[in-house]
Amino acid sequence: MGQHRSTEPSTWLSWDNYLLGVLGLVLAAGLGTSSAILADSGHTAAAVVLAVVAAACVVPAAVQALGELLAGLLLVAMLLAGVLLLPALLVSRRARRWAKRRRFTTWH
Repeated sequence: MGQHRSTEPSTWLSWDNYLLGVLGLVLAAGLGTSSAILADSGHTAAAVVLAVVAAACVVPAAVQALGELLAGLLLVAMLLAGVLLLPALLVSRRARRWAKRRRFTTWH
């Protein structure tokens, strides 16, 4: 008999973004340290170039972190809104009419 193949993505793919983010931060830390050493020795132009490259390595990790923070905040906000709105919808006829006009519920 044939083997069952999962349609879910591999777990490696889910860790791919985190790996790239961590590698970007490590690379940026190394380049930033090198930039500081170069600046201390008087090679200002090379230090500035390395600092710009280090900043470019940080950008993908920062965008990913901000996106995940926003997603988490949205989930908490939706949960909080649901918890606060559900008792009002259960008790108040006026709240049910308000929600029906905005198509938040199918109650009559």
